[in-house]
Amino acid sequence: MSTEKIPFLTKFLYGFGSMSYGIKDNAFAYFLLFVYVQIFGLAPDLAGLAILLMLVFDAFSDPLVGYFSDRHRSSWGRRHPFMYFSAIPVSLSFFLLWDPPDALSQMQLFFYLLAVGVFIRTAITFYEIPSTALGPELSKDYVERSSLLSYRYWFGWWGGLLVWNSLWIFVVYSSYTGTTDARYLPETWKIYGLVCSLVMFIAIMVTALGTHKHIKDLHSPEIKKISIKRTLTELWETITVSRDYLVLFLAMIITSIASGIATNLTLFFYSYFWEFTPLNILTIGLTLFLTPLIGLKVSPFLAATLGKRKTIIYLFAIAFIAENLIILMRILNILPGNDSVFILPLVLIFHWIAISAQIISYTNLASMVFDTVEEVEKLTGRRMEGTLLAARSFAAKCMSGAGAFLAGLILSYSAWPKGAVAGEVESSILNSVGLSAISISTILWLTAIFVFSKVRMTKSSHEGNLGELNYSND
Repeated sequence: MSTEKIPFLTKFLYGFGSMSYGIKDNAFAYFLLFVYVQIFGLAPDLAGLAILLMLVFDAFSDPLVGYFSDRHRSSWGRRHPFMYFSAIPVSLSFFLLWDPPDALSQMQLFFYLLAVGVFIRTAITFYEIPSTALGPELSKDYVERSSLLSYRYWFGWWGGLLVWNSLWIFVVYSSYTGTTDARYLPETWKIYGLVCSLVMFIAIMVTALGTHKHIKDLHSPEIKKISIKRTLTELWETITVSRDYLVLFLAMIITSIASGIATNLTLFFYSYFWEFTPLNILTIGLTLFLTPLIGLKVSPFLAATLGKRKTIIYLFAIAFIAENLIILMRILNILPGNDSVFILPLVLIFHWIAISAQIISYTNLASMVFDTVEEVEKLTGRRMEGTLLAARSFAAKCMSGAGAFLAGLILSYSAWPKGAVAGEVESSILNSVGLSAISISTILWLTAIFVFSKVRMTKSSHEGNLGELNYSND
């Protein structure tokens, strides 16, 4: 497609399917470690290890799916067959993740989590990477790509928050009408898995069907049959030929791990550190609905004014400071007690700042990865959107993989009690979890910002690549 503005409907339909990935990301980042530790009784280190090991399979499946998507040819284009194929496996495996068989031993539960987790993450790779790869095919414009990604991130975050809030509405209702806090009941999570699986199926099909008409307009370079050895050589060359891409890839991995520590510990902090009720947690979720809208409007503006590089550096710095400062203030007893009416608003304000900044940063970061497509094409003669974006997908999965692993180690190091009850966990244990999370997070965030500062790509260099490839007037 051209460098002209993309119609709203195209952006809407392209972004809608990201609800499925947002739901999966939300589940893996916020719920999975908590549920398997607190509800199903798996040891924190084993739960974290299982989620980490999923990354080993992602390391192979993500680039392979991207590569074969780049090279696939059919009457339905390069991307859409993968998108259609993924819908049923994604929805089925996601449901199974939240309904493990009863009476499993620790090791049986460990392997169940690992097996089903690998399946769901591989299945959604068949959707996420090809569908994301449509982005740089739909537009080659530097700023318009940020706008396109804003819709994708908006639906991703909105989808995750929609299900989050639906869950907590159910928990609030069940808790008030029953005798037990519903967040600790296995039946709650079975219902959650069923509802999510249906929404994910619908979201995938909407994007696949909604963008189907654009297949004829998408760039489809000529592909020659090559040997397995040549395939692996091309795959390696594609992801290593661009210095900026390698810098972006490394920065994405580090930031995702840092974010993953915070997200995987969120429910532990909410439930035990802040002692929030289900209604408190629902309130936070409802107010955070507005944060994706900020990214939708602000990301293209900042990309056009500050540039993507400066936007990412400044906003990542704001995000990590806000994320950790509120926890440090509690540990230092600067804040009032958990029974104060001011605690919830204070936590909410800091969360709002951190998440808004992260959405804007990640939107522009993903857009910069888009911009490396033309640089790689100029250097190799191959247009490999799927392969390049697969590495981005793998980096994002580090949030729930390596992030969950480190979160599990933090809980184990702090001697987290089995069957912990809110209000009864020793302050020394809570402070140990908080300080460990802050220390590791700070090191990772500062390292990521330093790495990202080495990116050289600008709007003018991107436009130069388009000109050399004769895309300027497409």
